[in-house]
Amino acid sequence: MIYQSRLIYGFQYLWRIILSVTFLVSLVACSDIETEVKEDTSMPEMRLSIDLWPGYYPAVIAYEKGWFKDQGLNLKLAIPGNTDKMLAQFTAGSIDAVAVAFGDAVLVTRQKKDVSVILVTDESAGGDAVLATDPDILKDLKGKTIGTNLGGFGELLIRTMLKVHNTPLSDVNLINVDASQVPSMLALGNLDVGHTWNPYVGQAIDVGAQVVFSSKDTPGLIPDTVAISASYGQKNPEAVRIFLDVWFKAQSWWLDNFEEGNQLIAKATSQSVAEISLDGIKLLNREQNISSFEDQFSAEGLPNVLKVYNSFYSRSGVLREPAPETILASEFLK
Repeated sequence: MIYQSRLIYGFQYLWRIILSVTFLVSLVACSDIETEVKEDTSMPEMRLSIDLWPGYYPAVIAYEKGWFKDQGLNLKLAIPGNTDKMLAQFTAGSIDAVAVAFGDAVLVTRQKKDVSVILVTDESAGGDAVLATDPDILKDLKGKTIGTNLGGFGELLIRTMLKVHNTPLSDVNLINVDASQVPSMLALGNLDVGHTWNPYVGQAIDVGAQVVFSSKDTPGLIPDTVAISASYGQKNPEAVRIFLDVWFKAQSWWLDNFEEGNQLIAKATSQSVAEISLDGIKLLNREQNISSFEDQFSAEGLPNVLKVYNSFYSRSGVLREPAPETILASEFLK
């Protein structure tokens, strides 16, 4: 199982103290502990937190199979289940890397200047959804309460939906809601409309909601990414390259062994196999990544998607415009 590494290691440390005081540990056990410590300190470490999102599951597969350590990287993987908390930890420097939507990675630069996006994991092509219990609600949104993670890519998706349906922002009540809370808030009637992603989309459907708009309607708007602290990449360039090599290995293995991979992911993330799906998600391999980073012309190229978010965040007054070279770090892919 994936765990919060700081808590687990705290318990391991306490347990070693108890055993040493009571003299109940065997020489064999002591030897195993010493070997584990030596292994952890003899290779570079990367502390990665990911959203619960299928595009990031290659990290789960590689972690569970031990492929990172096999290649000399001690990956500490966590799934906090709360995007805001994870981004706060990344901003504070308590973790080295995050797997989040590109819009969230751009937004982090408001407080953390050394952000480098090293990987496009996937493009959301229906995986992000706007749901409501009333399937006809988009015909008249006036006075409705809409929930999303304000200030991030979810708000941009909602604003795009409102524009498509000729609804002024002033006609709706837009509130801040974490994606994980949307199913329960829809079920309780605390939201009329909510934006979330899988597996939460499936949970919302289970309580009677229906998809009324999605990232399928906004091609290229929501790429998902892995971002690191630029300082981490400068100090550990080989660790970043190992991470990417193993990521693509796990991604390829998953696509070739989908059912087995889904079972492994479900067990590791405490989900059912039925909740694991790539519907509405386009995984990007290494070659597609390089193309996305370097594509200056198409609307789906990362430099142009960055311009969209720069414009949105600048109009909102929450962010300076970072130049593409400030945040896009394709050098690790080559």
